[in-house]
Amino acid sequence: MNGREILLRAGAGVGGTLLLAGAMWLHSVRPQVRAAELDPIRTGGAVGEEVATRYFSVRVERVDAARSLEPSLSLGNPPPVGTDGVYLVVRLRATSREEPLQLSSAVLETPGGYTFREDPRTGSASAGAQPTFEPMIWTPATFLFELPRNRVAGAHLVVGTGGLLPQLSAAADIDLGLTADRAAALLRGAPERYKVRADGP
Repeated sequence: MNGREILLRAGAGVGGTLLLAGAMWLHSVRPQVRAAELDPIRTGGAVGEEVATRYFSVRVERVDAARSLEPSLSLGNPPPVGTDGVYLVVRLRATSREEPLQLSSAVLETPGGYTFREDPRTGSASAGAQPTFEPMIWTPATFLFELPRNRVAGAHLVVGTGGLLPQLSAAADIDLGLTADRAAALLRGAPERYKVRADGP
């Protein structure tokens, strides 16, 4: 085997390795690209601000934490609905821009890529069904989330209209202002038997 053949084989090996690496990278990136294409258009904001999307406007008024929730039945003094983590209660008001709608998609996104969906515990006196938001009428709503205590800091609320074509929907991405210090203070003051339906614990 002469030097030329060695160089040709080495070049083919390097080229094949590069092609394989490129194919693997493309395979890993493609689902993320497709997912990004299907994501709704987001409008950012913070607590207390009116966040206006093309279909609705929303304003988060308050964020509470709770160690446990008041049960839905009061007969016999049932125990509270507990959790191994913490309940985060987000109170807001929203209005539609043109047609009545519901915010059928609501999640908490936290640092590290964690996502928590609204999912009230069975047996708790939770917020109930989400209201329909009408044009020019600011209607209150409450979203209840259950998550680990160490995921509260940095949480964002993402609410949207959802639907079969998410790329045509709209979503509001609201920074809840939960810095490490604020999250720690919120957790320290989290009450037991929180009344989700009432205006406060």
